[in-house]
Order: sequence, then C-alpha cells, then structure tokens
Amino acid sequence: MPRKYPSYPYIEPMVCGKSDDEIEAIVRKLLAQNPDLSVQDGGPMDALCRALEVDVEYSDVPNEILLDVPLDRNAVIFLPKNSKTRHDRLATATGLGHWLLHVPPTRKARPDVGIQALYEPTETKAFEEARRFAFALLMPIEAFKSLWYEGGGQLTAETLNVPTQSVYDRAKILDLAS
Repeated sequence: MPRKYPSYPYIEPMVCGKSDDEIEAIVRKLLAQNPDLSVQDGGPMDALCRALEVDVEYSDVPNEILLDVPLDRNAVIFLPKNSKTRHDRLATATGLGHWLLHVPPTRKARPDVGIQALYEPTETKAFEEARRFAFALLMPIEAFKSLWYEGGGQLTAETLNVPTQSVYDRAKILDLAS
C-alpha cells in the first residue's frame, strides 16, 4: 500500500495554469502523435500508460496516492483494489494529466525531491487541472456533445465508459448543463 509520506522527500505537483483550450490542445496533440493509443472508445488505457512510461498498480484502501514519481524509479499510478472500471479509467487519466501537465515543471523547479499527486491534495488547483485533462482525454468535445444530445448523461457514461458524475461535470464545463 502506498503511504502518503515515503522515506524520501516529496512535494505535491505544481499548478501549470493551463486553460481548458490549452489542455484540449495538449490532448489532441498527444492523440495525433499516437493515433493507435486512443482511449476515447471506452477501452483499456494500458497501451497509453506504457507509451508514456507510467506503471499502474492496485493498492489496498486507504490509498492516499494517485501518482507517485520517485527520484529513482518509474512513475506509478495507484488505483484502489476492487474499484469499478469506469472509476479506474478516470483515475488513470487524472494521473496521466498530472504526469504530462505538472511533473515536468515541478521536476524542473525541484529536481531533488519526489512528486506525489494525492487523491485528496493539500491544494486542489493542480488536481482540478489534471481532472480537466482526464475529461478531455476520455470525453472529447465532439463525441461528448453528440452522445449528450442523443441520450443524455447515462448514454454518454456507458458509451465512453466513465463515471456518470464525471459526465455531468464535463457537461457543466462545456456549458451543456446547469
């Protein structure tokens, strides 16, 4: 089980300050560079994680760490054992958001420490950015709007294989729901 405070010094990821449009562009670029790694069909995320050199492991509850980036090992996204696939996909995509958006600037500013993104962070802004990245990765705007208007939240959640609440959160971000 990952511990919140390991034996090496760590910090939580720094906020990158990217707008929704910038995050969407990062996701589009990532998928354009790796067209065979699309996860927008609701399928597994293993190939994308391997391509980005991020391991995925399962941990017993309580699991406080979402993404662990030690100084001397591969980054690891920790998922809770016995969770649902939809929640695992969202957590994995959120971890990848931290990996791509926050780890590079955090590592540049503090190369001497490990980085841990927590499920319940001290400061929520970086987590919110990573979550917006996950939404863009798993629920692309055009596919999302088409599904949303065709069958609402349930159809969208089932088709994209994401938690229903995240569908409503995405719809609110896109000004499709109040």
